[in-house]
Amino acid sequence: MCYPCLTSFIRAAAPNRASLGVTNGIIQVVVAGSRIAGPASAASVFSYSMQEGHDSWLVYYFLLAIAFLAVGASLFLPHDPSVWEDHQ
Repeated sequence: MCYPCLTSFIRAAAPNRASLGVTNGIIQVVVAGSRIAGPASAASVFSYSMQEGHDSWLVYYFLLAIAFLAVGASLFLPHDPSVWEDHQ
């Protein structure tokens, strides 16, 4: 369900149909970077939180902060479906 919704938002982000391929390419680069950085950062925070003398719940605070950032970013998505129409 998430992937078709993201596809709709990516299509709405493209200024016109001619630049849709470039927009998709940029999004794929961002997604690939996120898939690299996400597990590495979560594993680093987890290993740091398990060291002696640190809060063992630190990794969950980190993931909670990421979730709040994602919800905050979703508030910038267009609420009006008319912006998804082709304006050519």
